[in-house]
Amino acid sequence: MSSEWFKNMCGASLDDEAMQRVPNPKLELTTHVTIKTIQSFGLLGTILVGPIAAAAKKETRNWPGVKHKITRCGRGGLFLGVVMGPVITYMKIRSEEDSYKIWDRCYRLRYNRGQVLVDQASVIGGVGGAAVGAATSSGALFGGLVGMSSGILAAAIVNNTMKKEK
Repeated sequence: MSSEWFKNMCGASLDDEAMQRVPNPKLELTTHVTIKTIQSFGLLGTILVGPIAAAAKKETRNWPGVKHKITRCGRGGLFLGVVMGPVITYMKIRSEEDSYKIWDRCYRLRYNRGQVLVDQASVIGGVGGAAVGAATSSGALFGGLVGMSSGILAAAIVNNTMKKEK
């Protein structure tokens, strides 16, 4: 990874020359795909699979049961995302002989403000939610999952609104 990638993720304004410095494009692409799989599987586990799993059994159709299933399924989604991100990246680029295509993908991802916004919102939401969950004794993991999911959904709404305004 590079400091340019980190600065871009933090919202710093970089010139084109700095955006072009991608010293490790395979690592950067693997990181991007892994972050996206963590977000996807964590979101699905938290807002879809967890509540459905809780509703499937009579003994978990209450708030403690729902909270437990959301936490368990969301955590499973996070771990699945951590494992599947590098696997998916490897499957995609294993036959890629032209390293320029990988560099170009990383370069375009850096300029994709919608992608960067989703990543920023998921991190801010996750950290904020974990802090609130820990402070209210709801559980840092539960709060982090709900915060991350809320951040992803809020960023998706903002991105969709910005597209419609153009």
